[in-house]
Amino acid sequence: MNIVQLKKLSYDEVAKCNKCGFCLPSCPTYLVKKAESYSARGRNAITRFAIENKLELNEDTERAIFTCLGCGACTAVCLSSVQTKDLIFQNRECQVDAGFYPKVAKRLVKILEESHNISDEDQEDRAEWQELIKELPEDAFEKETADVVFFVGCVASFFPMVQKIPANMAKIMQSAGVDFTILGGEEWCCGFPLIGAGMPEKLAAMKDHNLKKVAKVGAKTIVFTCPSCYHTWHHFYKSDAKLMHASQLILELIKDKKIEFNKNIKGVATYHDPCDLGRNTGVYEEPREIIKAIPGLEFVELPMNRKFSVCCGGGGNVEMTDPDLSAQVAQTKLASIKAVGADTVLTACQQCVRTMETRAKRSKTDLVVKDLTQLVIEAME
Repeated sequence: MNIVQLKKLSYDEVAKCNKCGFCLPSCPTYLVKKAESYSARGRNAITRFAIENKLELNEDTERAIFTCLGCGACTAVCLSSVQTKDLIFQNRECQVDAGFYPKVAKRLVKILEESHNISDEDQEDRAEWQELIKELPEDAFEKETADVVFFVGCVASFFPMVQKIPANMAKIMQSAGVDFTILGGEEWCCGFPLIGAGMPEKLAAMKDHNLKKVAKVGAKTIVFTCPSCYHTWHHFYKSDAKLMHASQLILELIKDKKIEFNKNIKGVATYHDPCDLGRNTGVYEEPREIIKAIPGLEFVELPMNRKFSVCCGGGGNVEMTDPDLSAQVAQTKLASIKAVGADTVLTACQQCVRTMETRAKRSKTDLVVKDLTQLVIEAME
């Protein structure tokens, strides 16, 4: 996408920004950097000036545009409802067209084209998380046909810290008698990182492959523990299958009494709304209903919750392009969690778990980070 194309798509939208500054207190990167170019208002200005030929794209605009977390918090508080995240991601396409983009993104594209996952690992290792399940028959979750496809995603497949998430979800579905399968090595990256890299046109091959594999299984439902995969399928794929986040399916199983909780969980917990699950796709209440169904657990809300939730720092490819900024945002998030007196933060996203747990360990913050699936398994057992 070049500036002419950006103008056709975006000028009316970016012109809605009245420069009021309401977005500033809600922008995590601005709160860390205290610089206008790291705010939604500043990034909107960069986009508008570029469209009006008053600003050339360069290394400075690259840094500003590619450090947006894509969390969408700015739009949630914007009086004019400016879709800043969409504008920024379109601007990233222009940056790529002009050659001003993080070169790590170029390597990412090559890896995805050749390995079909973000980790550049052997695709046959996608299902190695099954080894965490005791006494599991080989290929137990890899059936030719099933009612449900469990789309695991790259992060939970290849990062040891969060491989327990698909293992837990599989155990939950197995216990409830859900007829499901995984695609294993036939699952490709959903393509979400390419959208953040400003190269959404390269999504087509991955999308077509995944749609064909799901169709071959004959599944009527696809379930995701990864909000970004769920978001990508929801907004960029066209599938006749029903798309569900894991929290939606788990709550359904609880209501149908297909899973029961046998153990009291002591402690004070809060819930962090993942950006791609909550604000960007609209799933807020199901995770909270699950938490409130857990015996013994005391639940407290964060002051900034639901559509006003503060990003954990793991979005928008920023962990890849500016890891220090990502860590600083995560530290801010941990401070807000400790401030409400919680000893555990629950979330429903493997990337949020990775970002917050890594930061908690490195900063020696006394905080337990759990995915909802882990909480459910603990209460079941």
